[in-house]
Formats: sequence, C-alpha cells, structure tokens
Amino acid sequence: MAYFLGIDGGQSHTTALVADAQGRILGRGVAGASNHTREPGGRERLINAINQSVEEALRNAGLLKRRGAADFRFASAHLAMTGEPEYKIAIVQEILRADLLVVGHDAPGALAGALAGREGVIVLAGTGSVACGETDEGRFVRVGGHGYMFGDDGGAFAIAREAMITALRNQDRDDPCGLTPAMLSHFRRKTLKDVAEDFYAGAMSRDKLASFAAQVGKLAERGETAAEEIVDHAACALAEMAVVTAIRLDFSHRPIYISYGGGVFKNTRLLTRFAAEISIWLSRTQIVKPRFGPDIGALLLAYRQAGKKAATKLLANIEETYARL
Repeated sequence: MAYFLGIDGGQSHTTALVADAQGRILGRGVAGASNHTREPGGRERLINAINQSVEEALRNAGLLKRRGAADFRFASAHLAMTGEPEYKIAIVQEILRADLLVVGHDAPGALAGALAGREGVIVLAGTGSVACGETDEGRFVRVGGHGYMFGDDGGAFAIAREAMITALRNQDRDDPCGLTPAMLSHFRRKTLKDVAEDFYAGAMSRDKLASFAAQVGKLAERGETAAEEIVDHAACALAEMAVVTAIRLDFSHRPIYISYGGGVFKNTRLLTRFAAEISIWLSRTQIVKPRFGPDIGALLLAYRQAGKKAATKLLANIEETYARL
C-alpha cells in the first residue's frame, strides 16, 4: 500500500501527517522547532524534529518499523519548511526515504492548505510576513519574506518594533501614549530604555519582542490612537503584498481567492482593514478563511507531486479523518 507524508516545519513546532492514497489521515506527530539549520545546533534540531514527528505519526498509524522513520518508505513526501529550506535538503535525504521527496518553503504549504489546492493567493503574518500565489497552470510567485532586518512588513515583529519606536518618540517629546504602560507591563520592565537594552544585548529574542504585537492589537480595538495607526499601517502593508502577488500572476482582471494565516490576523481590526484595502485594488477578489492548515497543505503537495489532484473525495476524506485526530 502507498503512504504519503506531509510535514509542516516551523519556528515553534513541526507537524507530520501520514495518510493513505485515498486521503485518509492515519497518524499525526508533533515535535519541536525545525527552523534555521545554519544557527548553532540547527542541524541536530532539524533531525530530531523530523525523526520525532514522523515516528510519532507512524506509531499512531500503526506503521512504525523497528528502526523508526528511516526504515519506512513513503510513496511521496513533502516538507514545507520555514527558514532556508535549501540548506535542509541534504539532511532530510539522509533521514527520510520516499519515492518522491521534496523539501520546499512553508508558504506554498500554507497556500495549498488554505485554498484546498485551488489557485489563488495567501498572505502569512506571524513573527514575519510573506505572500505567495499560484495559478492552475503552476505559475508561482512569492513576495516578501525577507526577514526582520530587510522586510517582514506587517508581521508581529514589525508591529512591536513600530510600537517601541512610537513609544520612545512620544517619550522624547514628553507626550506619553498608551503604548508605554502596556509595554512596560508586558515585558515587566521599569523603563522603555530597559526594554530596548534587553533587546540590543540579546537578552530579549525577536520572538519575545514580537509577542507584544497582540497587545498593540488589543489597544487598537480599545481606541488607542497610536496603536490604531500601527495596526492600520500593518494591514495596508499586508494588503499591498497580496495585491502585488495577484497582479504578478495576472489575477487582477478575473475572480481570485485570497486567504490569510498567522497570529497577526487574529486581530479583527487588522483583518477588516486588510480586506478593505484589497477590495480597492482588486474588485473581483474574495477573501476566504483558510479551509485547512499548513500541515494538510504539505500533505496535499505530497499528493500533487505524485500526480494526485485535490479531488472532492480526497478532500472529504482528509477533512473527516483529520477531525478525529
């Protein structure tokens, strides 16, 4: 019997799904982060995350062999990975066996899952941001995703950074805003200078600073002017990424689905403004809630590379069996 593997490898966790040829998900496994392999300990972290998630999925499916993941051969496997997937190919080839094995970026997996294999565009805004889209003919475009230093507009880090800049600027002008007390409470520091020095000294990670973005969103929904401006700016930046992607794919003159993903979009104000901005430029666009997550998206890509389309029956089996996990 043929078995298919989809892996969503992210900055916080790695999820593996094992399914049969009919789309029935047989097992799911979750392990730790599998992001940048060029960082200290990155190679070992990747190997552990893949082995642990795949072995757990195989065990739950009743398919685990004596030697573990390396002893099992898949008909097709697709790994949708964050953080420089090109550096992970050789490592993955050492620890997984599959007739068809592809290691790619995480964004196409999120797109495939959100739109269930249909053509369209997705914008992802977690700690960073990226947009991508694909046509039925297979033409693919990726916009953004250039990292916290050179891009990632609209992502959580960018929102938190802008909040910090605004709070410091207002402090210098002796014009305090609601961002300051919220930030000091969130990071448990006495002054904004303490927060800034923690970050510069490496005592505060990018993810930790980015965690303040959720508080900015809450302040915006309560009517804090400075927070509203930051959230609106982020929404416009993310909408621009979607529009640019759609135009580059020649979607601007025909109906197109645009979806979204990532924690930033949990903010109602941002999502509403995002949709409104897109409608100004793309009048025939339909903003849709993601149907599936990126783990199922990776599985759908595993099917696709084996020549299996996302037919109605396949999707129904995926949806039904995933709900049981």
